[in-house]
Amino acid sequence: MKTIIADYKHSRARDIWFVIAIVTSVLAVGLTVVSVLFEQSDTFVLATGFILLLSATVSGVMNLFRSRAVSARIAANKLALQLHEKALEEHTIVSITGHDGKVIEVNQNFCETFGYAVHEMIGQTPCILYPEDTNKTVHEEMLRTIRDGNVWTGPQRLRSKAGKSVTVQTSIFPKADEYGTIREFVTIQTDLSDALAESAKSGRHSVIEALPDGVFIYDPESFAISYGNETFRKRVGWATDVWQPISVTTLFSEDELKLFRRYLMPLIHGEATRTVFEFQHDSGPVEVVTHLVEDVDGKRNLVSVVRDIEERKKAEQLKLSSVSTVSHELRTPLTSIKGALRLLESGVMGQLSPDVTKLVGVAHRNSERLLAIVNDILTLEELHFGEMAIKTKDVDLRDILNEAAEANATYAAECNVSFVVDTTLEPAFVHADPDRLMQVMSNLMSNAAKFSPSGSGVNLRILDHASSWRVCVEDKGPGIPESAREKLFDSFIQAETMHEKAIPSTGLGLTICREIIRRHGGRIAFDTEVGQGSTFYFELEKSAEIKRSADLSAVA
Repeated sequence: MKTIIADYKHSRARDIWFVIAIVTSVLAVGLTVVSVLFEQSDTFVLATGFILLLSATVSGVMNLFRSRAVSARIAANKLALQLHEKALEEHTIVSITGHDGKVIEVNQNFCETFGYAVHEMIGQTPCILYPEDTNKTVHEEMLRTIRDGNVWTGPQRLRSKAGKSVTVQTSIFPKADEYGTIREFVTIQTDLSDALAESAKSGRHSVIEALPDGVFIYDPESFAISYGNETFRKRVGWATDVWQPISVTTLFSEDELKLFRRYLMPLIHGEATRTVFEFQHDSGPVEVVTHLVEDVDGKRNLVSVVRDIEERKKAEQLKLSSVSTVSHELRTPLTSIKGALRLLESGVMGQLSPDVTKLVGVAHRNSERLLAIVNDILTLEELHFGEMAIKTKDVDLRDILNEAAEANATYAAECNVSFVVDTTLEPAFVHADPDRLMQVMSNLMSNAAKFSPSGSGVNLRILDHASSWRVCVEDKGPGIPESAREKLFDSFIQAETMHEKAIPSTGLGLTICREIIRRHGGRIAFDTEVGQGSTFYFELEKSAEIKRSADLSAVA
């Protein structure tokens, strides 16, 4: 650039001296001609010669300045071209490939954007930048266009050496030699990742800013919150017009945070697409529904929706209170009826005919079932109102599984299935109420047996999940339809099924299981596949005493 400017200044000085020389020469010639003409005393010839001389001088000077302007434009264009090339080199990603499709040159921006050194790219094909899910149709159209000698322009999603997604706007220019044969392809790209990410965030935020539910976005590793909408900021007491960076860990108590982390683990590890967590906030009961999303730049974020469920809880309690009142009145007469039917069936009141014995047996079984439903309703009432006592101690889950399999063996036989216990070799201690865990196991096992095919087995197993134990009840039943996932653990809900062994019930068993596990600081969930079966499981934190003993043994 400096050379062009210097050449331009030098040529300008040379032109000025040239103009001075021409003018001096013209004046000298003019004076000579005038003196000769005056001697001849021809006035007309004198005037004509002087006019022609003046016109020639003016025309020469004008042509000189016109050529000077053309030279200036050429110099300016040359300067602009160099500046343009420099700008492309500094602000865009440039790579050059040969006619064989292999890279022969890349600039520094290319290396910084994609993480490859120059020597790592030379001799390679640009295909190493394309992710596996690249649209083959678009790629083939691009190759066809540039091989025909035309320029191709369009957006591309590429992949860096580290696996990061990079979105670029690409222009590929075929470069031909003097004979018209394409020798090289010059690719110029602009990184759009930051702009697209910012645009996506801006659009997403504008949509969710005014939602009635609180929404916050945070990092799955550090738990640092990157965004919270107005409803969320109001709920946590932030100024609605000021953003205050904060961590999710400040929103929960220590026990709640442990449970929240446990609920998020399946989501982070790809075992679930969403998680639901309920807890008691200062403003009332809330439900936190969380999803894992990926931005255009490949960064993963957790998005949680905080929903006020106080009205829903009140409605549930009102419904439960109404049913509980009736249940309390029914339990005493049902107990008496059940006892009387048992006496009749046992023959204490005398020998009954076979037909009467059969009828009494049916009545006895139905009274037991009805009494079990009443007891479930009253149990759920105690859990909802916090009246159920949880007496915890260190319990080995292996003993719970073996005892549950033995206690429910008769029911399994009625359903023509069997319980198969597959426990760990090492102790699996948790701090829990064994009676309540047996209640949970009985509910899960009875459901599994109820919907399993005749002659199949229901597997009971314990899995080690880092800081917690997972207890699984796995069946080979019809599975659970997607439409039932959301509300399966809610009160009085039953999943629709066409299975021949389906038995009507109140749908309270899973609700009771959920409440008992929550009271233990654990989580309960299920995996299912329609036509293949379901696995219901709950997770409880490993006993602190046992963990400390294991740590001491390891140190010793």
